Amino acid sequence: MQCLSLLAQRIAATLIMLILVTGCGGSDSDSNSDYPYAYLQFYNASPNGATVTMREVDGDAFGSAQFGDATAMLSLEAGETELEFIRTDADDQEVVIDTHTVELREGQKTLVVLSGDFTAPVIDDTSYTRASMEDHFRLLTIALTIDEQAYDVYLSESGEPFEAAHLLGTTYHGELTEFTYWDGDSSSEYFDSGEYTLYLTLPGETEVMFESQTLNFAYSTEYVLSLRDVSGAIQTGLTVDAVLNSTSVSTITDANALSQYRVYNATSLDTPVMVSLGGDADEPDTKLTLDAGSLSTFTPIRYGDYRLTLSTADDSAVPLNNKLLTLNQGESKAIMIYQRDDELGAATFIESGLPQSYDKTVNFINLATHVDDVDIYLVRRDETIDTAEYRLMNLTFGEDGTQVLPADYYEVIAVHKDSQGEQTLLDRTALVGFTEEQNYIVVVQPAQTPTGYAIKILSEAEVTTDVLD
Repeated sequence: MQCLSLLAQRIAATLIMLILVTGCGGSDSDSNSDYPYAYLQFYNASPNGATVTMREVDGDAFGSAQFGDATAMLSLEAGETELEFIRTDADDQEVVIDTHTVELREGQKTLVVLSGDFTAPVIDDTSYTRASMEDHFRLLTIALTIDEQAYDVYLSESGEPFEAAHLLGTTYHGELTEFTYWDGDSSSEYFDSGEYTLYLTLPGETEVMFESQTLNFAYSTEYVLSLRDVSGAIQTGLTVDAVLNSTSVSTITDANALSQYRVYNATSLDTPVMVSLGGDADEPDTKLTLDAGSLSTFTPIRYGDYRLTLSTADDSAVPLNNKLLTLNQGESKAIMIYQRDDELGAATFIESGLPQSYDKTVNFINLATHVDDVDIYLVRRDETIDTAEYRLMNLTFGEDGTQVLPADYYEVIAVHKDSQGEQTLLDRTALVGFTEEQNYIVVVQPAQTPTGYAIKILSEAEVTTDVLD
């Protein structure tokens, strides 16, 4: 009888444990013992905002995140925490955007999200209980587009088309939704690790609005997929951020999204340069003609690999034939035409997809023929090149670089330093306003000047003339 009593006690204890495990979200998660802290992370989804720092009111900073990025996940003590969110203005002064109070709970991750128009942003938080998993993952989504659109979420196994995809449910604006795996079993109700394709449609419809490339859910963790607007050089479209438990946010681009390009003619040729982009053999080439010093508008084009050809009608320069130009989905590229030793050439770089409202991600390129070492200084009113906070050093010919600048007025100075350490001033501008919401390019190029070179500042469609006397 005593043995039967002990057996009954063990069976009862086992049943209690099974109930507790089920309540925690599946047999992969036996308890919260693996997560003894409260966890906090900040994600910035405001498409026209600045880099934002989250910190405890009257306390420590918890990290910064630009648009489409997140801070590291912090392990903290449970309890109520008052947070404030700040940006830095052009005068290096802190601007408090807002404050927000969160209730941190042991074993739970709280994701604080900044979204909406940055002139009146929304700061909210959402939480979920963390779980231990092996060879499985959890899938959660949140919609954060400016138009507050909801989407149906589909997932298919790798290689399967949309017709074979599984409808997981609907994700709504500002609401964190966790989905259930369609093939869960007794070992786990979570998704099997592996490769999948994500599809989004409008609620109740079957027209695909977004299709991902193959996604590898390789980590045994919670994936939060954030549906957000695009920003920067490309202004329209939808993208998805995969937010995990680190600062590394993976941006998932629509597999069918267009790319775009714009072209600048940095030569001093008297005759225009003819530009041709050839794609598939059964598609006509895309062509345009540019005079010296001209910048084309952004041109949308199907993503793919293209042959870039440059030539002149009078053969005044040796043509460039069949340079490979790859344009990926949702990507904007600048094509910079130059002439060196009577030969036409082209340098290319990807333009920023970050908002340009407050911080300007400016591209710089050295097209100064036969000058393989150019330093560029961004000098504000109270600075010299020795004290300038923002600069790019040692740009070789054809090399590009980027610098994030606060919206302000700068004197742009290009300098060449020879092997003896002697500096030569190649060119300087007056105070130029990097103040508009657009992508800027700064070019050092040949010109009819005493030094033989000049600085050109390009905006969205023409050489910038916004100069402060």
